[in-house]
Amino acid sequence: MIVDMPKELGVGKTLMPDPDAVRVIERIIRDLLSGKTINKICQELKRDKVPTPRDHWSLKAGRTMGGKTGGAKGETTVRDFFNWVPSVIRKVLTSPALIGWKMHDGNPVRDAEGAPVMVTTSPVLSREEFDVVGKIFEENKKHTNVSRSDQASKLLRVAHCKGCGSRMYHMSNKTKGVQASSYKCTAHLVGAVCPAPVAIRADWIEEYVKREFLALVGPIPVRRTVITPGYDPAPEIAATLAEYAAHQEEKGQQKSKAAKRAWKERADALDNRLAMLESTPARPETREIASTGRTLADEWAEADDETRRQMLIEAGARLEVRKGTRGGWRTLDERRVTFTIAGELDPAIEEYTALREELTMTDDNAPQHGSRIRLVKVNDAEAGAVQLAA
Repeated sequence: MIVDMPKELGVGKTLMPDPDAVRVIERIIRDLLSGKTINKICQELKRDKVPTPRDHWSLKAGRTMGGKTGGAKGETTVRDFFNWVPSVIRKVLTSPALIGWKMHDGNPVRDAEGAPVMVTTSPVLSREEFDVVGKIFEENKKHTNVSRSDQASKLLRVAHCKGCGSRMYHMSNKTKGVQASSYKCTAHLVGAVCPAPVAIRADWIEEYVKREFLALVGPIPVRRTVITPGYDPAPEIAATLAEYAAHQEEKGQQKSKAAKRAWKERADALDNRLAMLESTPARPETREIASTGRTLADEWAEADDETRRQMLIEAGARLEVRKGTRGGWRTLDERRVTFTIAGELDPAIEEYTALREELTMTDDNAPQHGSRIRLVKVNDAEAGAVQLAA
């Protein structure tokens, strides 16, 4: 937003980040770094009635929110307000305007040395922070075609048919007017032959997986990776080089001496900038593992279905379902299912399983009649830990 120039810098006007907009940007970045999906972030922004950038500036200018937007071909739609969508978040967080660059037609405006012209002395993000956010979007782009989103299927990529090993998919149908949901082997839909195709009630295995997953990993502490951004000139080198290549395609198209001189000055400025960037050493980022004081059970309790599914997938959870037996329609026959976790959580699972077995009473070490058990809290640092004293 336009503000008076600080006295120490002269007179006139300058641009400063709008604090209301910055708070929204910081919220979105925190959510991205915590692992939330972009779709989830959009849903929460809409839930909290946070104005989109277009509505935000309408309100700042004293206008009402909403307006005309594109509809079907040749049609326009009038909205009371605009919704947050992933493309809006991507556009906002990948714009070099966040690092204070003056932009024109999607390219930075440059000075005589090829350096981007700054429009503010207080950019929203540093170059290092901007690159960290950019990497998140690049990673999301890589996995766009890998991860299918199916809101109804809580166990997509988790539930598998034991007969052929293929994924099981969530199906909904009505039987005698009653809505029913199940997971089925669908190998036949891709031309494969399953020797023992299976189908099973959705609520049975969803509840079973929840129970087994939390029993195995629920007590495991959640840790976050705190990233201190480094600096890598490579992204700006790539962008500047692309700008230089596009400029080179215009070589020889100038007719006047003034235009030829202007073309040459810009080519030299871009070349100077590339040389300066190439001589700037990269600085690696640092990562530190920090405890959050929460467990995976805490995270699960507050997560939505999509986030829980991602937790299962990232943990390497796999459910295999076998053919049912006669009369197995009343309740889940657990002989039909096998739940395993194979991934980075394995060592932690083994540690907690061993501890649980050590604290479990058996016939061999059960207390004698008349003995007493006293639960003693050790100290605040080990809150929740108990000592058994006979």
